[in-house]
Amino acid sequence: MIPLTEPSFTHRIAATELSRFQINSLIYGDSISEDRAKTVRDALGAFDLHQRCLALSDDAIISEAGDPARYNLYEADDLRQLVRQLSGVIAIDLTSLEHRVWAPLVRTILLERRTLIALYAEPNDYQRDDNEAGAPYDLSSTKGIEPLPGFARIGLRKGDQGAFAPLLGFEGARLKHIFDQEDVDARQTSPVVGIPGFRLEYSTHSYIANRDVLDTDRMEDRVELASASCPFEAFDALSRIHGRTGNGYLRIAPIGTKPHALGAVLYAILNEDQVELIYDHPVRRESRTEGSRGIYVYDVSGFLQQRMWPLDES
Repeated sequence: MIPLTEPSFTHRIAATELSRFQINSLIYGDSISEDRAKTVRDALGAFDLHQRCLALSDDAIISEAGDPARYNLYEADDLRQLVRQLSGVIAIDLTSLEHRVWAPLVRTILLERRTLIALYAEPNDYQRDDNEAGAPYDLSSTKGIEPLPGFARIGLRKGDQGAFAPLLGFEGARLKHIFDQEDVDARQTSPVVGIPGFRLEYSTHSYIANRDVLDTDRMEDRVELASASCPFEAFDALSRIHGRTGNGYLRIAPIGTKPHALGAVLYAILNEDQVELIYDHPVRRESRTEGSRGIYVYDVSGFLQQRMWPLDES
């Protein structure tokens, strides 16, 4: 467990403070064209890490002495081998990686009982779309709805399709697309909205962008709130939804913030027999954000130890 002096497992810090988290190995990406995607890598460049692992779209390169080793991120055995090559406290930079890359890595690191923290550089602002009324941000298009790698659940649904918990962001079209393509029941849907948002006005934007769906079957009465910057509040919101629906089969759509998506991934790992993650795999716009306002550090292992998830010290 990482020695932290603050009671929370979520910490917002300046880049110069990263050294106090004793990171030994870093996993990051280089395929996202946003300035903030380089924030964590540049900040940790001044520190003596044991290993740096560059995760690409479908494979990973771990830079060590001699020839770099490559691992296929879609093969479970390769994921395990990669993680076993990393030492000490492992950090994953959510900012610079797509969900389909970092989610299976998080799962493997935790199943290998390794110490994990996640890092996220908060954007200063998002790219705006002044042509779309009620939807001020133009962030992505979609590839199609599929499970995240490592989180497919086949043959688990019994009777009806179960409850549905979408974690909402600015893009109402993504939620509408899921309702159009997936057999989800609005009456069994309980959304999670990021309140407070990274900025005060962001929560209002999220409600406006998704209002057409939220008005269906009094869905707004079943909304759960969780800070947009905190995966662990999102985890707890999903736990409340799951309990309220009888702890049966639950589908979760992590289409909001990356911190909320991390909370969804953690909840799915701890409830793998009952939870399915569905995701629309967006194609992100070029330069969809501007700048960075700070770095969030998430003590994933500390949080899970508190929830009685058995993790070995490393």
